[in-house]
Amino acid sequence: MPPNPPPTAGRPQTVRTIVLTVLATMVILFILVVSVVWYSNNGTLSYGVSQNRSTLSYGGESALDSGVTAKMSAPSMGTTVASPEIAPSPLPPIFDGGGATIKDRAMVDAKIIRTGSLNLRVDDAAKRLEEAKTLAKQFNGFVASSNLVDNGGVKTGYITVRVPSDKYDSLVAECKKLAVLVLSESSDAEDVTAQFVDLEARLKSAKAEEAQYLDILKQAKTVEDTLKVTTALNEVRSRIEQMQGQLRYLTDRTDYSTLNISLTEETKIQAPTKTWKPLETLRQAVQGLIISLQGLVDFLIGLFIYGLGFLLPLLILLYLVYRLVKWTIKKLFRKR
Repeated sequence: MPPNPPPTAGRPQTVRTIVLTVLATMVILFILVVSVVWYSNNGTLSYGVSQNRSTLSYGGESALDSGVTAKMSAPSMGTTVASPEIAPSPLPPIFDGGGATIKDRAMVDAKIIRTGSLNLRVDDAAKRLEEAKTLAKQFNGFVASSNLVDNGGVKTGYITVRVPSDKYDSLVAECKKLAVLVLSESSDAEDVTAQFVDLEARLKSAKAEEAQYLDILKQAKTVEDTLKVTTALNEVRSRIEQMQGQLRYLTDRTDYSTLNISLTEETKIQAPTKTWKPLETLRQAVQGLIISLQGLVDFLIGLFIYGLGFLLPLLILLYLVYRLVKWTIKKLFRKR
């Protein structure tokens, strides 16, 4: 009988196939991981270095949120000084009352802040915009801002008009006559009578307080007393200037009403004009294609360098492992 073949005759070929399959699988997985990392970083290779953006802070507070609070002591001369108020902002804060009585408020005419808007459809935006400016002067008002926009051949004019409050309704009526169609209209009125009267009462009280400090200052005997009174006097004058500024703001807002007007032309169907430039469109398309191709090439170059830097050492290591495994298997078979 012919001798049976050794049971391990086909093992080297099988082991080699398994090792090569495992190596090929690892290489493919590594390439996939590199591609995923690349796209997750928006095309920018990450090398483990991150840059943190922090908000500058001073003394534990953010530079954007830090504020300065001034504290002033009242003079120890039998007079109580109110704490300083916050400096006025571009839009003065609304007071909650307390400076005037109900009787005081009833004696003052109503203070109303009126604002409104008109959205008009017109035949010629540029022409109607000029007419709106003329109307503003006609009603003893003025133009706060104006603008004309051309959007694909359809022009829209924007204008903000300030007029005396008693002329507001007449202005609105005349502006409607400029339109082919009134698309929308809105009006808002805010009663600030109480706020206005309270400010006047507080201002009067602050001026009386200022007069008292001036009298005390004349009687001061020591340098320390003089400095204390001067500090309190500066504080009172600061509050007086603040309240005067708020009164000027309210007076301007109540004496002059605000009307925002938009004048939009009807959509026009016109033949192609000089603004249509197909060659310019073609150049822009070619430029966009070139930019896209540059981005693709940059991605491939980055992927190659990134993969080469990490894949080559890994392949060398895997090859050495493969050679070691192969040598070990041959040595084991030779012993048998």
